[in-house]
Amino acid sequence: MSKNNSFVKQTITIKSPQEVVFNALTQADELMRWFPTRVESDPRPGGKFKFAWEFANANENGSQEGEYVEVLPNKKLSYTWTAESIPTLVTINLSEANGETTVDLDHSSVQDDADGKKLHEMHANQWGFFLMNLKGYLESGMDLRKEKLNQITI
Repeated sequence: MSKNNSFVKQTITIKSPQEVVFNALTQADELMRWFPTRVESDPRPGGKFKFAWEFANANENGSQEGEYVEVLPNKKLSYTWTAESIPTLVTINLSEANGETTVDLDHSSVQDDADGKKLHEMHANQWGFFLMNLKGYLESGMDLRKEKLNQITI
């Protein structure tokens, strides 16, 4: 992995402590409350994850498997992600001020010839929705996946 080419950068501020946000981003029981339907997560460098999204229309189901690359508790995590057979990297940085946590997400390609525009189109809206859902979950316990995406939630 030489050069990373960002195709999605998003930032959101959540009225919740950094530790709570970090746990929601890494712990299986927390991830299932706002992101995938089913999760396996071993948040340590070299640890694996498996995410599965299930929808009312089974043709929309999907999954993602990858590996945690960097895990700095309550501060940063990055993990591999495959998009259209292209290896990518998701990096999330957390910073806290006045009881609020800023979440900076950077999804980048590790392949110089990757079609950044196509990757951006595929992922920008999804990341935007799920980051807002994370905020809603942590701030008010609200989960909009079933209502907005017809996603099966547990």
